[in-house]
Amino acid sequence: MRKITLYVGLFDKDTHTQLINTLSAYQVVSNIVPDCTITEGKGKYTHIDGSVVIEPTLIVEILHFGDNFDKGYYTKLANKIKVALNQESVAYQEQEIESELI
Repeated sequence: MRKITLYVGLFDKDTHTQLINTLSAYQVVSNIVPDCTITEGKGKYTHIDGSVVIEPTLIVEILHFGDNFDKGYYTKLANKIKVALNQESVAYQEQEIESELI
């Protein structure tokens, strides 16, 4: 089984401030990503222009069951989130894990 984790900062890439409140960002992400766990964190991010922000961050965890893993599908989800929340980037992490539904 694979676990995909997306780290989504909530500061707008252009203004470096939070324009979409956290609850609305949860709703945007949950409309894009089916079957996931979303938690909140704080992230430190250096923008392309060199400015550094500490921002509210959504941590989106997705468990993929089965053999038909398609990384492209998950990177498309990350890109949709990136556009919808006007992000410079969304961090993508993939791990092979042992897990089961009980």
